[in-house]
Amino acid sequence: MEYLSEIIWYITWPILIYVGLKFVQLNIEHFKQMERLEELEALYAADQLGK
Repeated sequence: MEYLSEIIWYITWPILIYVGLKFVQLNIEHFKQMERLEELEALYAADQLGK
């Protein structure tokens, strides 16, 4: 019973690493989409898009 907190701690590490990895992947994907939107806005502002 004295090792219960350590067992719980070591069980949660893979879960924390997985959640952190997914969070980083989501942020990278969102950043790529926002970069593309900024490029389209720049093209539209330069009047190169839509004509």
